[in-house]
Amino acid sequence: EGRHGQKKENPESPELIKARQEREAIQVREYCDLKDSFKDIVDSKKRDNDSLRVTTSLLRKSPDYYTVWNVRRTILQEGFLNNSDDETANKIYANELEFVQENLKLNPKSYWMWNHRRWCLEHMSQPRWDKELAMVSKFLELDARNFHGWDYRRYIIRQMDLQDKSSSDKILDRTQSEFDFTTTKISQNFSNYSAWHNRSTLLGKLAKNMTEEEIEAAVDNEFDLVKNAIYTDPADQSAWLYDLWLIGREERSISILGATVISFDPLEIVVAFDKIVNVRNPFTVTTMLDHVATRLHGEWKATGSDSSRGSIWIFQHAPGAAYGPTVEVVIFPDDVCAVKAGSKLSSAVCFELETLNQNFDSISGRLERLPIGKNLMYDVSKRIGPIPVPDGTTHKPNSKYRVTSLTVSDSLEDRVALLEREIATVRELAELEPDCKWPIQILSMLLSELRETVSIQSTQAKLIDDECIELQEKLISIDPLRQDRYEDRRAQLVFDRETLHLIKDSKNFPEIEFADEQPRALDLSMRGLTHIPISSYLMHIHTLNLDSNSITSTRFLRNLLNVRQVNLSNNLIERLEGLRHAPTLELLTLENNLIAKWEDVVAGFVFWREGKLSRTGGHLKVLLGLNPIIENEGGEYVLEKRWEDVGEVGVEIQWKSEEYRVTEEALIEAEGEGAANIHMDGTRRISTTTVEFDAGSTL
Repeated sequence: EGRHGQKKENPESPELIKARQEREAIQVREYCDLKDSFKDIVDSKKRDNDSLRVTTSLLRKSPDYYTVWNVRRTILQEGFLNNSDDETANKIYANELEFVQENLKLNPKSYWMWNHRRWCLEHMSQPRWDKELAMVSKFLELDARNFHGWDYRRYIIRQMDLQDKSSSDKILDRTQSEFDFTTTKISQNFSNYSAWHNRSTLLGKLAKNMTEEEIEAAVDNEFDLVKNAIYTDPADQSAWLYDLWLIGREERSISILGATVISFDPLEIVVAFDKIVNVRNPFTVTTMLDHVATRLHGEWKATGSDSSRGSIWIFQHAPGAAYGPTVEVVIFPDDVCAVKAGSKLSSAVCFELETLNQNFDSISGRLERLPIGKNLMYDVSKRIGPIPVPDGTTHKPNSKYRVTSLTVSDSLEDRVALLEREIATVRELAELEPDCKWPIQILSMLLSELRETVSIQSTQAKLIDDECIELQEKLISIDPLRQDRYEDRRAQLVFDRETLHLIKDSKNFPEIEFADEQPRALDLSMRGLTHIPISSYLMHIHTLNLDSNSITSTRFLRNLLNVRQVNLSNNLIERLEGLRHAPTLELLTLENNLIAKWEDVVAGFVFWREGKLSRTGGHLKVLLGLNPIIENEGGEYVLEKRWEDVGEVGVEIQWKSEEYRVTEEALIEAEGEGAANIHMDGTRRISTTTVEFDAGSTL
């Protein structure tokens, strides 16, 4: 016997092998002949029975040959259905349905056969949708997880509902029947994503005809069903995804972190968001000129290569154009939309700029927030309607909070209670199945949802961040195939935790804004960061240390409008990007990265001078020692000469490592000019927790 108790088959004899190869050769020749005949049909545009028979034979051998299906429909339309009566046409369509059904038995997951079946039914004068429903039910008995069958079933139900659109009772009964069908299929096998997905759409429709009490009871029943499923098979994702849908996600508001002025001639105003956004309407900029409120005209652009989207937006007024001692910026909810769907600005926001006596050595000209009201230069009621007397807050009266995907409440506490209950359930299962990734992933997601309900500066928020980071580290160890995804999520959580002091809760909870006090320096070295998730948080930082992480891109530098020094040594950067949008950068340390080609250095400085705003003299020093480019391009002396040939761009590049240069200078000072010939060799190893230096021997 072979492995697993199976009977070991005897190898084929030479005679059997030869006979099989001959049969296969005949089949290949027949298929090639059919393809040649099909090509003749396409070229000659024949629309007769012979043409139809060729497509029939070819599709029986290759049912996913979608071009043949397209030509077959053309043959039917132009050669048989054109000018035919309804009875004749219906017979032709019925034959097509029978042909498709025969082939579906052989290949029930062919997109093109299901599409052809739809085409037939949509062109029949009186399609039998009830017969189609019975047919697809049989297919789902054979394979309950065939998503083609489920998609076709939903299509049939939509068509039946359109026929009965005047009878809401029939539609409701049919929806309930379909919901019960999903219950049956899920009970047979919990691992049926299509059934769970269909159930979510049907439950939402049924809930529209339920009372609040009935909806709550239905939701409780769903939680019982899904709990039974995840405890039965915690490694299957189908029930977990339904559980997440059932719990629902609170829609995230777009937060405006703050606004600042970076230039007065021309006037340049910066607005920072906590997400990447698109601007639908230019933000309203108003000033008083001769005691008259006047709109300032200019251009709003995002930083970076794509000026149509970003988290940092800059208003550039025409050079030399006049403006008054006070400037107001008003941003309305419909002015912006998040690049990722689901987020929006909850209310209008206004900033005021006093254009006199600004000091760029402080937080560069930060704009004051004003309550939206009738005291503004711009009449905001034109956009948002009547406005109450401003009280300094933007809370909405009678606000509702999501509890589950189907229920809401006047109290945020109901949402918190639901999340805490589900977290306890998932935490228990994670303890029972410590090596199963799904309970850990869901626990992390639910904790993140809970964090949205508490103050970002609270002890609970910090505890949640710490636990979520630990959960990502555990996922990295038990699911290495998805390590990159978990590392990116961990980086986001670590970044959030390490930058909490830069932001605070706004009056419009749960939105956030810049903290009142902004540090000049921030140390994020050896944090295991793979990227900078929300670079707009760092807009006021002057000195940033990102040494010994796993960062792969410098693109985030385009949002650091006030940064002077950035240390990115010992990372995984292969190419310089974003430098032309870092207007105040003076020192960039990129030692011991993966920059290997001359082109990847030069790319960072193309049009670099045009990107500078000339606030600090426009000179930048870049340290590129210990990168592969040194050896690949012939050494630091060759690179120095090549850089000189590029021309004056206000950038000084140091190709030797800073450690090497300092050591070399010390040796020269101690032993004289002869010591300049001493050569040191060394390599660094990158770690998320420590950086080691292995010194080589001196020559």
